[in-house]
Amino acid sequence: MQFVLPLALLGFLLVGLSVHRSVSTRDEYFVAGRASSKVAITGSLFATAVGGSATVGVVGLGYSLGLTGAWWTLVGVPGLVLLGLAVVPRLRAYSVYTLPGLLERIYGPRVSIVAAVLIVIAWTGIVAGQVVAAGLLLSEFGAGGKMLWMAGFTSVLILYAVFGGQRAVIRTDTVQAGVILLGLCVAVVALVSAHGGFASPRDLLPASALSFPTSSDFGWWEIARLLLLVGISYAVGPDMYSRMLSARTTEGARSAALCTAVALVPVALLTAGMGMVASAMAPDIAPESALPWLISTALPDVAAAVLLLGIVAALMSSADSTLLGQGAVLANDILRQLLNLDDRRTVVLARVAVFVLGLAALAIANYFGEVIASLMFAYSIFASGVVGPVLLGLFGGRYRPTANVALSGLVLGGCLGLLGALPLVELPHKSLLPVVGLVVSVLVPLVATFVRRRVST
Repeated sequence: MQFVLPLALLGFLLVGLSVHRSVSTRDEYFVAGRASSKVAITGSLFATAVGGSATVGVVGLGYSLGLTGAWWTLVGVPGLVLLGLAVVPRLRAYSVYTLPGLLERIYGPRVSIVAAVLIVIAWTGIVAGQVVAAGLLLSEFGAGGKMLWMAGFTSVLILYAVFGGQRAVIRTDTVQAGVILLGLCVAVVALVSAHGGFASPRDLLPASALSFPTSSDFGWWEIARLLLLVGISYAVGPDMYSRMLSARTTEGARSAALCTAVALVPVALLTAGMGMVASAMAPDIAPESALPWLISTALPDVAAAVLLLGIVAALMSSADSTLLGQGAVLANDILRQLLNLDDRRTVVLARVAVFVLGLAALAIANYFGEVIASLMFAYSIFASGVVGPVLLGLFGGRYRPTANVALSGLVLGGCLGLLGALPLVELPHKSLLPVVGLVVSVLVPLVATFVRRRVST
C-alpha cells in the first residue's frame, strides 16, 4: 500500500506536466484556449466537485450523522442544475476569464476587486480542506507524518498548476474522474461482498442513522444552511465558472453541468453509506478517520488500493482547480488592475500567485486540521458576500443594482460572513452570520434599487 501513494502522486504530476504547449496568454493559461470538449469539461467538473469533502468529509458525516450526511454533496445537485439551465448561457455571453471579471463587466472595477479579495481569502480554505484530507488519509498508509504528506501533496498540485495552467488541470481532472468512479464502485462492491451486504451493519445502527431527509441530529435548518452556503457555490463559484468558460461550446458546458448533477446523487449516497458501515463496525473512532479505517481494515487489499487511488484523485482534482482559480483571480483581477499589466506579465504573476497561495493553503490546513471545518470557513466568506451581486447582475434585469449599491451589499454581506467564519472571534449565534450575510448581500441592493426606481418615477 505504501508504494501506491507516491506512484499515484507521481502519475498525476506526469499527466499534468504532459501539456507541452507553451502557455503565455490569459486565454491559454486561465481557460485552456476556450476549446475543451464536452467530455473533458464533464470529467473535470465531476472531479472538481468530488473532492475531500465529498469523500473523506461525507464518509465522516455518514459515520456521525447517518444517511443525512449525504446532504453535504447533495446540495450541489440543485446548484449544478441552476448553473446548467440558467447561468451558463448568460455567463458565456461575457468573454471573461474569471468570476470577478464577470463582475467587472457588469459593475466596474471596484466591485470586481473587492469580490476578488474575498474569493482569494475564501478559496484558500477550499484548497486547505483538500490538503487536510490528503494529510489525514495518506499519513495512515504511507511512511511519514501528516504534515509531510500534506507538504508533498501541495507540492505536486502546485507544480503542474504552475507550469501547465488550465489545460493541465482539465487533463488531469479527466483522468482523475475515471479513477474516482472506479475506486468508489470497487469499494462498494467489495464491502457488500465481504460483509454480507448492508443489512448486517444496518442492524447495529440506531434508527436515527437511517432517517432521511432529516434526523434528530440534522434538521431542516441544517439542510437550508448547507443549500445557502455550500449548494449555491456550485451555481456561483470561481472553479465552476472556469470550467464553463473553458468549454468549446455553450451546449457542451450546459451538458457537463447537468451530467455532473446526476452523477453526484449516487456518489453522495454511497459515501454516506460507507460511513454508516464504518460506524456500525467501529463505533469508537474519530468520524474523519472512518474512510482510512475502511481502507485499512474492512476492505480486501486490492479493493483498498483502488479506493485509495480514487480518493487521492478526488483530493488532487478539487485542489488543483481551486488553486489555479485563486491564482487567476489574484493575478488577473487584482494585480493586473492595479499595475496595468499585459498578458505575458499577468500569466507570470498568476504562476507566482499559485505558488504563494498553495503555501498559504498548507498553513491554513495545518491550523484547522479538519476537512469540513476548513471548507465551511471558505464557503461562509464566499457565499455571504459574492453570491448576491453575481445573481443580481445576471438575473436582476430592470432591478440590477448600480455599482455602488452592489458594492455595499457585497461588503456588508462579506463582513458578516467573515465574522461568522473567523475561528478566533466568539459571538452569539455565530453560525447564523454567514446566512444573514448572504441575505443582506441580496436584499440590500434589491431594496435600494427598488426604492430608487420608485422615487425616480
